[in-house]
Amino acid sequence: MLARVANSLYWTGRYIERSEHLARYLRVQYFSILDAPMSQNKDFILKSILTMYGMEFDSQEAVEEQKVLVEVGMDPDNPNSLFSTVRAARENARPVRYTVSSELWEVINQYYLFVKEYSVDFYKTRGLYDFSLQATKHCSIIRSYLNHTLLHDDIWVFIELGIHLERAAQIIRILSSKMTDINVVTENGSNIPLQRYQWTITLKVLEAFDMYKRTYRKAQKQSTVLEFLLTNSMFPRSIAYNLLYIKDLLSRLTFASEVKEPLFFKAGKLSSHFQYLEIKEIEGDVFQFLHDSLMDIYSLHELIEQKYFQTS
Repeated sequence: MLARVANSLYWTGRYIERSEHLARYLRVQYFSILDAPMSQNKDFILKSILTMYGMEFDSQEAVEEQKVLVEVGMDPDNPNSLFSTVRAARENARPVRYTVSSELWEVINQYYLFVKEYSVDFYKTRGLYDFSLQATKHCSIIRSYLNHTLLHDDIWVFIELGIHLERAAQIIRILSSKMTDINVVTENGSNIPLQRYQWTITLKVLEAFDMYKRTYRKAQKQSTVLEFLLTNSMFPRSIAYNLLYIKDLLSRLTFASEVKEPLFFKAGKLSSHFQYLEIKEIEGDVFQFLHDSLMDIYSLHELIEQKYFQTS
């Protein structure tokens, strides 16, 4: 397989997955304004959304609601907007469409057309919920066609690699963002009911609330939420699950290397680290742990890039 083909497939997966997490964060975080605990914190919530989208703002000044919503959702000139992310997914898939099924290409293209043709005026006044919900549904349809209309060969593996590496990165970014929110709005954790509410929002952003309740059957708190989202290897939106899956995907490539090769060694080491992590080990500085973990995931991406995408 040509390096440029593998690269395009990989980034198609990454951008599709990124768009879904951005859409879910936008929807769940924004509509938490309607709940009593956060009804007076609209400016704070809008700034949290800007932070998650990697956008700069003046922390001392109020932000304009409709401007923020359009900028993060529909702005084609903002490279971090949901629109730009979906467009990037389609642009990466277009030159390699001959490698995938016509059905998969069509649903990727339909996702782009949905975002491109959505009314900005309707979106910024009444359409945010519908827009963000439909975006996540488009991503689910794309993953379904990916898994059911392709041979599970190297082409499929590179798209899946992109999806699951991006998912691991987004989970950590969401955790970091929400922990920052919790420290701000709960006065460094002293307001326990509001802290529990924010952990509920975190779980709902990751569509993990129901499975968390099945697993723990207790009120949400930092230690159990982190344990579930970092170490539960049976939950598809945990770090442990995704790193284990990445390790398996790498081994399935027809031109996989020896286990001691840097990429495979790094993937195996990271997977084992999260699978056997005890939350008490990181309680002293969770923020630093999340930062280091994100850097580890980015370094795994760099190893993938060096091994498979560089032509010289």
